[in-house]
Amino acid sequence: MAALLRPARWLLRAGAAPRLPLSLRLLTGGPGRPHTAACVPAARARPAAGELVSQARQYAIAAEKKNYVQEESMSAHRRNTSRFDWALMRLDNSVRRTGRIPKTLLQRVFNNTCHSGSPGSNQALLLLRSCGSLLPELKLSERTEFVHRIWDKLQKLGTVYDVSHYNALLKVYLQNEHKFSPTDFLAKMEEANIQPNRVTYQRLIAAYCNVGDIEGASKILGFMKSKDLPVTEAVFSALVTGHARAGDMENAENVLTVMKEAGIEPGPDTYLALLNAYAEKGNIDHVKQTLEKVEKSDLCFMDRDLLQIIFSFSKAGYPQYVSEILEKITYERRYIPDAMNLILLLVTENLEDTALQILLACPVSREDSLSDFGSFFLRHCVTMNTPVEKLRDYCKKLKEAQMHSSPLQFTLHCALATKKAGLANALMKALKEEGFPVRTHYFWPLIVGHQKEKNVQGIIEVLKGMHEMGVNPDQETYINYVFPSFDSVKSARAALQENGCLPENSTFLQAELRSEALNGNLDFVLSFLESNTLPFSINSVRGSLILGFRRCVDINLWSKITELLYNDGRYCQEPLGPTEAVGYFLYNLIDSMSDSEVQAKEEHLRQYFHQLKKMNITISQNIYRGLRNLLDIYHVPELIKDVNMLVEREKIDSRKTLQLTSSDLESTLEKLKAENQPIRDVLKQLILLLCSEENMQKALEMKTKYESDMVVGGYAALISLCCRHDNAEDALSLKQEFDHLDSSAVLDTRKYVDLVRVLGKHGKLQDAVNILKEMKEKDVVIKDATVLSFFHILNGAALRGEVETVKQLHEAIVTLGLAKPSTTISSPLVTLYLEKDDLPTALGASIDCYEKYKILPRIHDVLCKLIEKGETDLIQKAMDFVSQEQGEMTMLYDLFFAFLQTGNYKEAKKIIETPGIRARPARLQWFCDRCISSNQVETLEKLVELTQKLFECDRDQLYYSLLKLYKLNGDWQRADVVWNKIQEENIIPRDKTLRLLAEILRNNNQEVPFDVPELWYEDTAHPLKSSSPSPVETHFEKDLLKACQRKKSKDAYNIFLKAQNQNIVFNSETYSTLTRLLLSMDSFTQAMQVKNVAETHIKGFTLNDAANSLLIITQVRRDYLKEALAVLRTALDLEQLPSRIAVTRLIQAFALKGDVESVQTIQKMVKGLENSIGLSNMVFINNIALAQIKNNNIDVAVENIESMLTSGDPAVEPQYFGLAYLFRKVIEERLEPALEKISIMTERLANQFAVYKPVTDLFLQLVDSGKVDDARALLQRCGAIAEQTPILLIFCVRSSRTPGKAPTMKSLMELIPELIEKEEAYASIMKSYALDNDVASAKALYERLTAKNIKLHDLFLKRYAVLLKSAGEPVPFTEPPESFEFYVKQLKESKESPL
Repeated sequence: MAALLRPARWLLRAGAAPRLPLSLRLLTGGPGRPHTAACVPAARARPAAGELVSQARQYAIAAEKKNYVQEESMSAHRRNTSRFDWALMRLDNSVRRTGRIPKTLLQRVFNNTCHSGSPGSNQALLLLRSCGSLLPELKLSERTEFVHRIWDKLQKLGTVYDVSHYNALLKVYLQNEHKFSPTDFLAKMEEANIQPNRVTYQRLIAAYCNVGDIEGASKILGFMKSKDLPVTEAVFSALVTGHARAGDMENAENVLTVMKEAGIEPGPDTYLALLNAYAEKGNIDHVKQTLEKVEKSDLCFMDRDLLQIIFSFSKAGYPQYVSEILEKITYERRYIPDAMNLILLLVTENLEDTALQILLACPVSREDSLSDFGSFFLRHCVTMNTPVEKLRDYCKKLKEAQMHSSPLQFTLHCALATKKAGLANALMKALKEEGFPVRTHYFWPLIVGHQKEKNVQGIIEVLKGMHEMGVNPDQETYINYVFPSFDSVKSARAALQENGCLPENSTFLQAELRSEALNGNLDFVLSFLESNTLPFSINSVRGSLILGFRRCVDINLWSKITELLYNDGRYCQEPLGPTEAVGYFLYNLIDSMSDSEVQAKEEHLRQYFHQLKKMNITISQNIYRGLRNLLDIYHVPELIKDVNMLVEREKIDSRKTLQLTSSDLESTLEKLKAENQPIRDVLKQLILLLCSEENMQKALEMKTKYESDMVVGGYAALISLCCRHDNAEDALSLKQEFDHLDSSAVLDTRKYVDLVRVLGKHGKLQDAVNILKEMKEKDVVIKDATVLSFFHILNGAALRGEVETVKQLHEAIVTLGLAKPSTTISSPLVTLYLEKDDLPTALGASIDCYEKYKILPRIHDVLCKLIEKGETDLIQKAMDFVSQEQGEMTMLYDLFFAFLQTGNYKEAKKIIETPGIRARPARLQWFCDRCISSNQVETLEKLVELTQKLFECDRDQLYYSLLKLYKLNGDWQRADVVWNKIQEENIIPRDKTLRLLAEILRNNNQEVPFDVPELWYEDTAHPLKSSSPSPVETHFEKDLLKACQRKKSKDAYNIFLKAQNQNIVFNSETYSTLTRLLLSMDSFTQAMQVKNVAETHIKGFTLNDAANSLLIITQVRRDYLKEALAVLRTALDLEQLPSRIAVTRLIQAFALKGDVESVQTIQKMVKGLENSIGLSNMVFINNIALAQIKNNNIDVAVENIESMLTSGDPAVEPQYFGLAYLFRKVIEERLEPALEKISIMTERLANQFAVYKPVTDLFLQLVDSGKVDDARALLQRCGAIAEQTPILLIFCVRSSRTPGKAPTMKSLMELIPELIEKEEAYASIMKSYALDNDVASAKALYERLTAKNIKLHDLFLKRYAVLLKSAGEPVPFTEPPESFEFYVKQLKESKESPL
């Protein structure tokens, strides 16, 4: 210490204590003293856990951009291809979401980077920075070992390190508490010819201070002084730590005094360093005093700071003080990741008890969807080999605190996943002791461990353990896990018998049968089936038998086994009997073979079929058709005649649907009428067919001739046909007859709109208004597309000059609430007079709309007309009104745009040069888009030219819009001129502008005169300003984020507007947060304004995946489909992944408009990304077909689907070919001709090709839409629907999630009564009854099931009990005591594979 106290008075200020150590004297000032950087707060010097969120913020970009970091050359940047994008996105998402990175993810990114062969500087920097506090689940030594491995490997691959990489390595050393020699580190930098900078010296000081080496820190400080480098708060904070760890708390406290003398006010970082120093000494009193002092000052600590103090106490061995600090934590939701990461770090440091204490203090509720919040803690405890006694205690406490619904089961899952057999056994015993069920599949991972080593004794021990716990192995356990470890099933039986592990039930026997069948031992199979006394279904062994048949080609054994299965009632228990059961077996046998295998075994199969014929085994006609098609596909048609011998000759169903012409149907109709037979179905079919042929005259004749037999569906089709043919009289007459037939019937929205259009067009205004009133009375669904149709009706009338039509229909639409007043729906009121050049009345109409609805429709067009006509008085009147109602700025922009539009550029220039006018991004973008859509090149060029000096104008965005227009016109010469102008104006173009310009030049075979930026991680938006935010800005941003957090969109938007008025710019994350909130609240216009402002102020600003997805959904809802498609294209260009629901809704919207081309365009755009988005190919198949049907291309749609299902393409799996959406939409839209043809197609697929999924989907959609009679008829025509149990059960489960579906499920159970005995079915219908509070139906169901002695699971009973209690009725059994969540999870676990 004496050396440090040598006089250096020239360094001291007057009055500075001479006893200060050199480290402090170097900071106190004097002549030539080092500059202090007081304006920029330093990163806090804190324990490892403390860097998690501060680093998380840095991960918004791939590499931190600081002044001391040397920028990479553009050529190096271009080497970084899109192969890194997925990795960077994953790392960024992980840090943003949890504040940490899993080691496996980082390892995968590292491997991917290495395999690229050319890792760039930014990738290296990202990987190095990730090896510190962002890996709380790794021990400190493992982190350091990892970073050394990365450093060495990347260096070998040719990565050139600069000072930023060495600084990153230093930061990781500090976070990992790695002991190293700072002098050696500097020597390595010197050897690499890398010059240290201020950050390097700061971190070296921190390294010395972390080990209490004040002398070493002082040397670095002296060197910094000689270099005139500024000393930041980080240095002072490090010195606090250094003095404290050197045992000199007095001088540690004096650092704060020295800071004040040096002109720096101690900030939270310095106080935190002092608090950590006290905590390391176990001095709780000083910690409390310092916290109180900070609370009374303007400073404040965040939760993450208090968590650091907890870590310091715990690490130093003073866990008794943790509770006192926990009391001061507010537990804001955004700090929950910080708490989780501290918990993980404590477990890594073997401080699990303290970790649990913090976990239990977290206020997490079930409403937060975090009922299993403790999972991460238990998983890490297992990883770190926490003793089982502790784990049991932790599980108990988490259960009591309701922080985990099933902690023991989850801990067992983690033990099995990490192959910790001893721990897993102990936990299963614990489960058993506590009364929880132990499932068979819990033991599978344990057996697998022994299976790999052929450790028979180990497997025996596991089976014994299962027996001890009362768990009986199932067939899968024996077949997949036990038998493969033995030489044969026979030896397995002997070993199990010898060790007392052979069960007495039939499970082992059936497993033995299946295993021998799989091995091709058909002799054993035949012997077993002959001697077996237990009945079981052929379905339970079908797959195994098929493989056995293929592996052992012994025709005699094939025939004998098939005969036994056919004739023995024990094995054919299906409702349809042996014919169907064996038929399905034969079909699946052939279907499982490849074409080459069938060809090779052709003679064997022929002999097999002949022997089956001799044994009098028959198959149904439907199965024969399926086999015939298979054999055709396999190119062995000669076998078809042999299969045909087996067909059971039966009557052809007279009700089979045929494709008939209109004349055939008319003849049938007359014949039935003559025979006095019912004709309604045939008449409806004929009417629909004539409508699809657009034969209006004939259809009306048939209606008149057989009017008494007409049905609602027929009238609906005729109304639509007459509207299409502009036949108002007959359409109205048919509508009246339709109402007379059934006054409660409701047409679909499209037909109502068509009626309004045609009636209004032919002057039947009152009738049209009555139709609108009926739409309101009958709650007809009004979509955005409907509102757009209203606009087209009104606009058409306006263009025809029909004043009363427009006024009356507009008044009715708005008054009835069928559409909200908007500039779009009200614009025809102005169009009426613009078309007649009646400008005073047009202006009056626009003003009248503002007075009524606060909108100014077509004011721009009115102004343009007024300017063209020179109506100065009217222009003044318009401007006075706009200025008074909307402000002078709005008036100036309206006038500016009108002058531009009309070519009055001098006047426009005068307007835009008005003193005080500033840029309004949203208005400017509106006019740009208008110019682009109408291809007004000169007008847009003038806009860009005249706004050159406009205050706060985003020049890059305007040039981007201009380039978009040039791209549409293929005008590369003008695009090249834009590049020169951008340089002349010293504009820094965004990457998207450069990419667009490069695309235009390349498309026209021109050289690109600049480096084209790749789509890269660093495109993340950065504010244009680099200075630190002022307190006022921080206050605004804080309030805005708080309002967003509370979902108060109006408050947040008002704060945004105030900030705009004060020229305050937020960061990109804040703008994105506000945009997402506004979109979620359907405030589309405001959201777009925020987005435009962000793009103005932040270079390269783009919405992220989630926000863009929400924007697409909002645009689809508003029927802005072209704009939504453009957003999707932009998102994909930025290599974002839009959400599945956003893409799906856009596809569906285009399909409902009949826009096949747009659906196919989206299909091409997302090609290769389907799995990433989670988008099934069936979405495109369904919607392309729907779009074709909407275009009346019904035959094309049906043929396409049928060809896919019958082509034999292995990529098409009929069992997964779901057409439910298509069928539902066809039924909802009442597209009767399409429904008829679809029904014919599905039945043909079922009857001729044994493809049952489509017809089952159609059946279920008919049931779901209330068309029970049609569904019953379909079931009678195709009985195989009842056998598609998996499809039916999935429908039940899905239906049970929606209230009001009980009647649908009742109808289904009535149609297929045997379904009620399936667990999924009766559980689902009980859930539906519970949702609908239908006690009577629930009682009937319960009584029906108990009468059949069906064992009901706990979730069913719990749901029924709660329903009865809510109705005040007694419960006839003991209510299961646990929660719904518990029984849901229990039921799920009982059905799943291994944990």
